[in-house]
Amino acid sequence: MASGRRRRQSRKNLFILRGLPGVGKKATAENLCVKYARHGIEGGIFSADKYHAMSNYDCRYFHCNHRRNREDVFKALNRGVDPIIVYNTNISLWEMWPYVHMGMQQGDYHITIMELPKGYPRNAFSINKLYSWCRGKIPKQKFRDFRDRWEEAYNIWDVLNDSYSINFWVQSEEEWNVE
Repeated sequence: MASGRRRRQSRKNLFILRGLPGVGKKATAENLCVKYARHGIEGGIFSADKYHAMSNYDCRYFHCNHRRNREDVFKALNRGVDPIIVYNTNISLWEMWPYVHMGMQQGDYHITIMELPKGYPRNAFSINKLYSWCRGKIPKQKFRDFRDRWEEAYNIWDVLNDSYSINFWVQSEEEWNVE
């Protein structure tokens, strides 16, 4: 270019939604997809819930279900899907780490972590309200456990540089983590 300026390449988007069950992660993911679709962009929504439903929410399959979801996201990143929206509870930093790591490895994704409700835990819904919204399918104690395990993530670097997460995932032989 004559001016010496480079044309800025547009970056694709990876959204990681996090929050307790019942806060609206799925609805937010769907709304984000609709927003991008208005601009002619077809994205993808990914959640372990898809696999949990297929296994009738049998907790014996949760580990496998989350692995399958990570595989789906990895494949979508390699295909260049935009936006990619991942919604899981993502209570702890180590749960988000694979998605942030994959997005960073891909290099052309802007990664956004969204807490629901915005400002959680300061703007939390009551456990009774969440229990009601989930139609009593999740025990109240599980909500308390999630709330008590919540780890703050102010930005992607809090996730990516978390030593527990790094140590947890360093031995993983999942396809996204093998270089």
